[in-house]
Amino acid sequence: MSATGVLLATEQYKVGGKRSHVDNLQAGLIALGVQAPVVDWRSLSLPERALCAGPAGMLDKLAGGSGHRWLVPLANGFLASRMRRALARDPGLELIHAQEAFTYEPARRAAGGRPVVLTVHGPWSNEVASVHRLPLDHPTIEYLRAIERRAFLSADLVISVDGPHADYVRSFGRTDMIPVITNFVDTRVYAPAGPVEPFPDAVERWIAGRRVVLCPRRLVPKNGVQVAIAAAQRWQAQGEPVALVVAGEGPQRAELAAQIAQAGVGGAALLMGEAAREHMPGWLRRADVVVVPSVVTRGIAEATSISALEAQATGRPLVASAIGGLPEIVHDGVNGLLVPGDAPDALAAAVLRLLADPALAARLGERAARDVEQNASHTAGARRFLEAYKLAFDRVPRRAARA
Repeated sequence: MSATGVLLATEQYKVGGKRSHVDNLQAGLIALGVQAPVVDWRSLSLPERALCAGPAGMLDKLAGGSGHRWLVPLANGFLASRMRRALARDPGLELIHAQEAFTYEPARRAAGGRPVVLTVHGPWSNEVASVHRLPLDHPTIEYLRAIERRAFLSADLVISVDGPHADYVRSFGRTDMIPVITNFVDTRVYAPAGPVEPFPDAVERWIAGRRVVLCPRRLVPKNGVQVAIAAAQRWQAQGEPVALVVAGEGPQRAELAAQIAQAGVGGAALLMGEAAREHMPGWLRRADVVVVPSVVTRGIAEATSISALEAQATGRPLVASAIGGLPEIVHDGVNGLLVPGDAPDALAAAVLRLLADPALAARLGERAARDVEQNASHTAGARRFLEAYKLAFDRVPRRAARA
């Protein structure tokens, strides 16, 4: 049996890799004739969101991360209600696909016997620990880890976006096969052909005709923006006319702004702020080189980065860290360049190599775009998920028998 309709569930609605994944999967499923509505944070009413987020934010200010103890159980109730309504409106929705351990629990409550699939995009508890600078044995982190454990062990199928995250799931005791489906992009939007969009006027004035290195990253420690800024310090010291533009927002902004000020590289590195998704394809085409300088922090490593795939899909030469799932999509010297994580000297050198060798940059970009079109388009990704869903349907009777 295969799904004719899938309910996608995620807590994320802001710009980010996971949200891009959901949007790309939805686009691919619809293109293949599968209904794919989404229940997310925006599905809640404004009063419900305020009731969840307001106290959670205040608790986080009192003790970083503690807001999750308020947010998760309350939001789960609201999300379960919205999922039930969606399923009641459309009986053709045969499966729920949750995108995080957070939304797995309300999905299971709402499922009514339908299979529930969980995709793992990252180690949630470790990520919260990283953002709030908490030890991994902190009570809040242990609370989140318990939620992960329940989700990983009881989902009808767990899918990972790369090999390392599949290993993370296995560390909780999951013994079933965990299919790995690497991320993908909407190749109708991200492609070499298309308009080049200038950055906002103030940013273009700051660039002032220099070569542009774009770092499209949310400002969190694992994304390694601090490494890109350190590389910009190397370019500046060498007198290279290179401008680093960081497109993204996040909790690390103040720390990164302080790094730029203390290093005296305000003329070489710019935090542009939030990047609306509709501008990103044109901004990628505007860049001379794109960097994804991820690092490993508190056990968190980059998955098969959607930012990296978007850069490749638009035919841009890419330099990425050789960590996590990135080597699964970036093959050094073939469709991009790989450098060690947390190595600003290597990152700076790789970028300058591409800027000095236009033929190499063009060859890598062309091959990358071809690879994405053939293997990582939204329809190719959706087909892989439809095949995986069959495993979930097969496992539902066994789960029911165990219950």
